[in-house]
Amino acid sequence: MRHVPHILLSLVVGIMPSPLSAQEWQAFGIKHFGFVFDVPPGFVLTQRSDEGAAFEGKNKAFLAVWGARLGKASFTTEIEHRMAVNENDGWKLTYKRVEPQWASYSGLKDGQILYVRAIKVCGDRAALFTVNYSRDEKLPYDPIIIRMVRSLRGDGC
Repeated sequence: MRHVPHILLSLVVGIMPSPLSAQEWQAFGIKHFGFVFDVPPGFVLTQRSDEGAAFEGKNKAFLAVWGARLGKASFTTEIEHRMAVNENDGWKLTYKRVEPQWASYSGLKDGQILYVRAIKVCGDRAALFTVNYSRDEKLPYDPIIIRMVRSLRGDGC
């Protein structure tokens, strides 16, 4: 019987919303690039243009989402170029997956994680997001990254 208060306390704590789940995800999109995206709770808009936006999260996490015209370059060529630029900037890419309609890659540098997701939209355009955060925050960020990946999609081509 002595353990009943502990059990009740754990049930109450388990039911209470966490600060992260209590906040809402924000819808974001760029109509002329034909994509939408959900910005995670805790990220504050720091810069916006006709092509995209930048957001800052807690502990100096950085999120950028934007659209791009592919021009003469193929989607695959564009992503391979971006990976090469990141590697030249010192990122050690630890995961790479490039498909005809989407790509994801991630890397490590100076205690930071970089994650990039891109999708092909509207034939000649791409929508991308990149997020940087502390390697120490990998576990809390894993479900956030999954939700962001699922939320980046074409809309209104």
